[in-house]
Amino acid sequence: MVRLLACALVVACSGGKARDDGAVASGSGSGSASAPADAAGASDAAPPAGGDLAVRVEWRGVPTAARTAPGRTSCNTPRAPSVSPTTMFQIPEALVFVEGTGTLPAQAHVRLGNCAFTPRVAVGAALVLESTSGRPVRATLAKWGDAKDLTALAEGAARSIQLPIAGHAVAVTLEPGAIYRLSTDDKDPETAWIVAAPAAVTEPSGQVTVHASPGEHAIRALVPARGGQPARLGAGRATAVTGELVEVAIELAP
Repeated sequence: MVRLLACALVVACSGGKARDDGAVASGSGSGSASAPADAAGASDAAPPAGGDLAVRVEWRGVPTAARTAPGRTSCNTPRAPSVSPTTMFQIPEALVFVEGTGTLPAQAHVRLGNCAFTPRVAVGAALVLESTSGRPVRATLAKWGDAKDLTALAEGAARSIQLPIAGHAVAVTLEPGAIYRLSTDDKDPETAWIVAAPAAVTEPSGQVTVHASPGEHAIRALVPARGGQPARLGAGRATAVTGELVEVAIELAP
């Protein structure tokens, strides 16, 4: 099983607005002045070379336990199963890492309400955690390791995040390249996973399309540990061709 690795994080809460903890540089101050020129340059730029990789994450023979709700939350709502495969065995909410591709969004937005997180997987350089609960709630954020090695994630210490009531948010700057787990304050917690590295998340169809430069790329897939089930990994390779859409299936290990 994949396990936790901890790190210290600076967490700030400022009423109904999320405030960054200041660890991210704010730039030279010329961003707003140069925006029109940047926009004009972007419109004149040639489209990026390369093609698209349509990555399907598949898990044939999913055990019943992995697709069954493992009880109820402390809000008396059904806990989400580890996976909800499509009729073609494809897995939504899986992380996909395509070597040498992707950009990192500035923020990963996650909401905590009804004793669960939405979405359960997110990608960003910083986490913005918002409460939609009518009562004070607490979550735990812990670093699990680095996206470069999905087989070496290990458990460590965790840090609590306090959220007063609905409308309040906390912003946390994450360590570049790291993988984190959010968990609810329950005996059997609901979880969400945050990746501070270029990655994509499969859609409800169990597929995601990633633009890639021409040539061969290593692809890794991760279904994080959740719903009482261990993490699942898959790997493969695909060759991107300029102007073409190449389909590739990544099978999760049983």
